[in-house]
Amino acid sequence: MITRECLDLIKESVDIYDVVLPYVNLKKCGANWRGLSPFNGEKTPSFFVMPEKKMFRCFSSGNAGDIFRFIQLKENVSFLESVEIIANRFNIQLRFDSKSSDNSPMEFSKKDLFAINELANGVFVKNFQSSDISGQKVRNYWSEVRKFSSETANKQGIGLCKNDEKDMINILLKHKISIEAIRQSGLFYFKDEADLSTFRLRFRFRLTIPIRDIQGRIVGFSARVIEGMSTEISDAKYINSPETPIFHKGNILFGLQEARLHVNDADQFWLVEGQLDVFRCWEIGLLTAIAPQGTAITDAQLSTLRRYSSNLNCMLDGDAAGLRAADKLLRMAMAAGLEVKFYILPKDEDPDSFFKKQDQDIDSFCKAGISAMEFAVKYHSPNLSKMSSRQKADALQRIYEIISSSDSSIVHESLLDEVSQICGFDRRALAQDFATFYQRRKFNNPLPIKFSIENESNSVRKLNSAESQLLSIILSDVNWAKKIAEVVLPELMQASSSPQSTLLAKILNEIAENLWEGMESINNSNTFSEEEKNIAYSALADFNCENDLQFLVNTSISKLYSKFIKEKINELDKKISKISLDERENLRNLQRDRMHLREKLLRPPRVDVGMTN
Repeated sequence: MITRECLDLIKESVDIYDVVLPYVNLKKCGANWRGLSPFNGEKTPSFFVMPEKKMFRCFSSGNAGDIFRFIQLKENVSFLESVEIIANRFNIQLRFDSKSSDNSPMEFSKKDLFAINELANGVFVKNFQSSDISGQKVRNYWSEVRKFSSETANKQGIGLCKNDEKDMINILLKHKISIEAIRQSGLFYFKDEADLSTFRLRFRFRLTIPIRDIQGRIVGFSARVIEGMSTEISDAKYINSPETPIFHKGNILFGLQEARLHVNDADQFWLVEGQLDVFRCWEIGLLTAIAPQGTAITDAQLSTLRRYSSNLNCMLDGDAAGLRAADKLLRMAMAAGLEVKFYILPKDEDPDSFFKKQDQDIDSFCKAGISAMEFAVKYHSPNLSKMSSRQKADALQRIYEIISSSDSSIVHESLLDEVSQICGFDRRALAQDFATFYQRRKFNNPLPIKFSIENESNSVRKLNSAESQLLSIILSDVNWAKKIAEVVLPELMQASSSPQSTLLAKILNEIAENLWEGMESINNSNTFSEEEKNIAYSALADFNCENDLQFLVNTSISKLYSKFIKEKINELDKKISKISLDERENLRNLQRDRMHLREKLLRPPRVDVGMTN
């Protein structure tokens, strides 16, 4: 675990303006900075950076937080990974608690895995650049056969794996890499995991391409057969690193660590099939090209892209398999909130071969894409004019399936407009038809609702006074938090069902169990949801610490206490109204309880007057 002192040092040393600036064009706005939201597409700036509070707040998305949370949201990483990113970016040495659980074998093996990949890639690059026959052959393949530049090879760390596993293992052991990490790295095949002499390099005699995560760390490799060189193990054209503790194919997009840096200029990603397609796109100027890891695109990958841009251009093969894959992608992209355009390449062409052969204006090519609905109509009704009424209705049902993948009514209306224009169908008839389909779909396939519009607005609304003040003070000062928890029981929040009350009660429970460490408890914990984290940071952003805290605390406690007692009195009043005169004893007991509650209203709990700021 990174020490608390180290976290405090990073927060104190690093200006949130410097963290946000690479992602947002900021302009001065009083004591703060303002810009367009990096989380939502918008035309009117609603994103604010508050240097004095060391926080950001985005009113369009509801996101708020400090430097660590900003990196978490933008880079789609964990809290600890966000700390590592910032520390590396600003050259701050991380310090770890020697007694923490982070010193477990798995944590160290993960660090070893990154080290293994870096060391291995260094060997592969050296092999690629060597003057021997194999080095010359692979460089000739790269530049003459595949027509890629030496600049791309140098920048991307293109390499060559030979059959020098003994030398490779000796290098790893020399760097004190554990044998367990060598086994887990995916770099080797082995017959006996306990016998290093049986280990064989997985990528031998192949051109190697390092795969990097969002931080630029090498998490695995893709390797391609080189014509005229025997691989000895597998004749498959491409082989990739297997799943390891640091490499999960469904979560990583090849090239994203570089493509994301250019999204602010392009506001779109180009999705292609393979790594060499990505390199070809980068060389011709399509700098936001990315690719999945040899598998179909996943929801997790699309969700990651949505953090940077809502626009996705998909280049696909024009064969049947490519069109089927595009149809599946379209539904997933709709659900992820992405707007997709398709660029259908000639049959048997991929982006690499297409752009290598073509001498055309890239700007003209970029304008040749077709919209999601144009693709859907062409795919599901290729001969629209010759189709029967029944066939048209069936095709529309499949198109409705795609449209309904989005949960936005505005998107539905816009896409129906487009279908009407493309097909020449009556707009009102389409609307009625879709409404019938949508109702039937919801009835037959009820889906869990993640967040309703009402819930979403509740999460970002201005907190009510009592909850806002107590929440802000508890979050800003651990000592005050403990003092408040001594007199405010979580039950006081039962009178309110708001998300803010739920969060306040949860924090009070954490304090009571001695688990609370301020905002670090929220940042580095799975106990609190993303919505609760936004509420917490929003409360801090709204808080004015110059006020009389003693007064604010006791006033807020009094309000919550009063609301709680009045709810109890109302419950007793309902019971009293239903009791018969024959139950005099019960009636007297209830009336006595009511009187005691009324007396309690006059004596709300208070924080010690001796508590200081």
